[in-house]
Amino acid sequence: MFLAPLVSTRRRKRAVVLGLTAVLSPVWGTAGTPVTDLGNRPPAVVVNPTTVAAIRSGRPTGYPIGGIDISGHDHQRFGVQWATEAAAGSQFVYVKATEGTTYVNPYFVRDSADARAAGRYVGAYVYARPDRGNPIGQAEFFLRHIQRVRDGRTLVPFVDLEWPYAAVKTNSCYNLNPAQLRAWIHAFIGRLEAGIGRKPMIYTNAHWWDPCTGNDASFGRYPLDLSNYTKKPPTLPAGWTTFALWQYAPGNPSKRDDHDRDVVNGGMAGLKKLVWPPPRAQR
Repeated sequence: MFLAPLVSTRRRKRAVVLGLTAVLSPVWGTAGTPVTDLGNRPPAVVVNPTTVAAIRSGRPTGYPIGGIDISGHDHQRFGVQWATEAAAGSQFVYVKATEGTTYVNPYFVRDSADARAAGRYVGAYVYARPDRGNPIGQAEFFLRHIQRVRDGRTLVPFVDLEWPYAAVKTNSCYNLNPAQLRAWIHAFIGRLEAGIGRKPMIYTNAHWWDPCTGNDASFGRYPLDLSNYTKKPPTLPAGWTTFALWQYAPGNPSKRDDHDRDVVNGGMAGLKKLVWPPPRAQR
């Protein structure tokens, strides 16, 4: 995700897993065509105890269960070292799947498979593009490309609602007024919820959500992935009284083991509440 002044958001990330997965795993090309990766995997990387200690100590106090979110940008130089993440207690990964109605992360399928092979909980996310309209089409495009496996370790998907990145030539709210943006979000979330059979998670920040939606409080029952790079939980967006995940640190794909980092509210019990499909009592 992306940075805005004084607050955090996400960069698009990636996850090449070194030395811990099967040799063959499908990769999606830019046109959505599955391709087989026949290349040899690099040898396993030795876990660096200093890196492990830094990841563990960097988590906010009281939130011991961590994870990462990744996209294609994580493939710029280094892959995700799953042995390191496992040693550091990273239990889950969210992988960017789509954006708009044309972009599919070319690493999504392989990254998801690699994370599953490493024993992580795995979820997919979509970067919302309200400036492109067509909320139903964008939601359906995402639904066609995500992986929903009834394995007890697939996480509910989330939609990334935040500041446009630099290449998107709009204002902070995608050139939409609050009423227009609220309508777009309701249509997108409604189609996604119908498609997965439960409420998806929303990734956002109060400094974007409140002014751009006009303090819309109607989504407070949806699980929240709260974005803000602070040591203590920041202000919640309008409508929410708690968060499910908290992205507390940004990643830098030019550095090894430097990913967007998250913690879970409620430890492993909190993480299991995000599993798709949920236990019957949670529906």
